[in-house]
Amino acid sequence: MKIAIFTDTFMPQLDGVVTATISMAKGLADRGHQVYIIAPKYRRKINEFSYKDVVVKRVASVPAFFYKGYRFTLFWSRSLAKYLRKENIDVIQLQTPVMLGVHALLISRFLKKPIVGTFHTFFTDPQYTRHIGLNSKLIQKLSWAYAKMYYNRCNLVTCPSESAREELAKHGLIEPIKVISNGIDVSKFDNSNWESMKEKFNPSGDIILSVGRIAYEKNLECLLRCFKFVLEQKKNAKLVIVGDGPQMGELKATVKKMNLSESVVLTGIIDHESLVKSGIFKASKVFVTVSTTETQGITTLEAQANGLVCVGVDARGTRDLI
Repeated sequence: MKIAIFTDTFMPQLDGVVTATISMAKGLADRGHQVYIIAPKYRRKINEFSYKDVVVKRVASVPAFFYKGYRFTLFWSRSLAKYLRKENIDVIQLQTPVMLGVHALLISRFLKKPIVGTFHTFFTDPQYTRHIGLNSKLIQKLSWAYAKMYYNRCNLVTCPSESAREELAKHGLIEPIKVISNGIDVSKFDNSNWESMKEKFNPSGDIILSVGRIAYEKNLECLLRCFKFVLEQKKNAKLVIVGDGPQMGELKATVKKMNLSESVVLTGIIDHESLVKSGIFKASKVFVTVSTTETQGITTLEAQANGLVCVGVDARGTRDLI
């Protein structure tokens, strides 16, 4: 088949949706399908994703005002519609419910092709609406109304965990909703360099690892408060937080304010290919996530695949994994 995947989030951004999109595109291509990834265009030069039988088609975009690295595209591109019709696309798949997601819905109607919508993110939660300065029960209700209106226009909805499926059904998304776990390629991991990672981050004590966007929805201030209790028992422990995002400045300030500068390491962004080969998983004692918004949590999956004990908040997709 010829499959067009629409996503508002793609390289050079790095997050769970990007990782899931790349894994899915590779998996489909390896099974003999032709894949087209439709993603926002960046003005600066980037290292474009490349894989056999995968084409990346970029759409003109502008920076979003509320979230670092995020882009807005137009709702409709006549040239893109003509391009996909010429390519004789068989099915459309959307990864995100924003501009390109709406674009995908419109093109599916225009081309009269089936569309599959994947629910990756609880964008209805206050932690997400906080990015645009809105945090109320009314906004939550409106967000769920939007999600219902949006995903109920798809021929099929998928999500990565049973807990996510239950919540979507509870809020009015039409069944059947199919649960398809996020895939990870375990052959990519290489922990042969773990000793140098241990030496680099904490040669004399345990490493607690957390990986993800530095953003409100990851609940990182809670993580720092929890880590202070750990330090009471394990004074030589270090918390290594891998990632970057719109709240990096706030996180740095909070680390300093809580007098944790000597015990918390903020690595910044590490691209996924480098991370899975870094050895950081084997160098660490435990993996932790305090996010309450996960539909599944690819970083937790990856930690588990490397034999790490995982600790998380008893909520949603994290509960399904632990």
